[in-house]
Amino acid sequence: MKISTAFLFDRATERMTTIQNRLATTQAQMAEGKQIMSPSDSPDQAAAIQRLKGEVERQDSHMRTLQVAMRRYTAEETALKASNDLLIRLKELAIQGANDTLAPDDRKAIAVEMKALRDQLLSLGNTRDDSGNYLFSGTRVNTPAFFEDANGQVLYQGDQTQTRIPAGVERSVLFTRSGTDVFQRVVRGDGRAVGFFDALDQMISAVQDSRTSGIQQGIADLTQMHNGLTLSLAQTGSDQQVVQSQLDVLEETTLRFKSTLSEIEDLDYAEATTRMSKEIMAFEAAMASFAKISGLSLFDYIRG
Repeated sequence: MKISTAFLFDRATERMTTIQNRLATTQAQMAEGKQIMSPSDSPDQAAAIQRLKGEVERQDSHMRTLQVAMRRYTAEETALKASNDLLIRLKELAIQGANDTLAPDDRKAIAVEMKALRDQLLSLGNTRDDSGNYLFSGTRVNTPAFFEDANGQVLYQGDQTQTRIPAGVERSVLFTRSGTDVFQRVVRGDGRAVGFFDALDQMISAVQDSRTSGIQQGIADLTQMHNGLTLSLAQTGSDQQVVQSQLDVLEETTLRFKSTLSEIEDLDYAEATTRMSKEIMAFEAAMASFAKISGLSLFDYIRG
């Protein structure tokens, strides 16, 4: 009788412990909203979850890089469009200055406006992105691209290095640009190459001094400058399209990974609630059964 009673007690205790553990697991799952609480619960699912999380993290990292590039391209586009507008105005003024009917004082007044536009171009050449990095310094992003020395000559302080970032399968786009590639030198009819800002300064000087040949040369230089900036603007626009297309692909891929991850990892609350109700009922039934067994054992002991 003692062995039989001990056996019944052990079986009842074991059953209550098992049900209680299941109930605790279900409650923990509902608290976390996850199916798998530890890798030992389901090694295969746990491995799949870790693999999918790694893929999502890689996709997110790539997207962050491309989003930084997009913000940089937007800043470049703004600076280049503004520079083009200034060049258009400079050319209008140069053509006006070439008019033989103008008096020297009129040309000097035009030269004053042209100098102000030239200074604005210099400022645009030193545009920064939202991280504070200079856009047109190549890889020397902490150094202003252009510097005006004590003699008024503009010097390029960046480098010629261009870095690229991946933007799709076997495709990359420029991430850093050299200022001399954007604000290009002009090549004149005699084959001499003149720096972007040097050419502007020479044209302004010619307008101020009423030198017609210098003004005509300046007009030709401005046409080259405008063409160079237009090509840079087109390149920036093309890079933006490529990056945006890749971002769309990455967003779709990430969404698919997250959806699959959710199916494997996330808890079905409706199923878990039903399961917990059953486990509570089973636990209560086990406790009631244990109470009866305890009562019978005690009664038999007293009778003995």
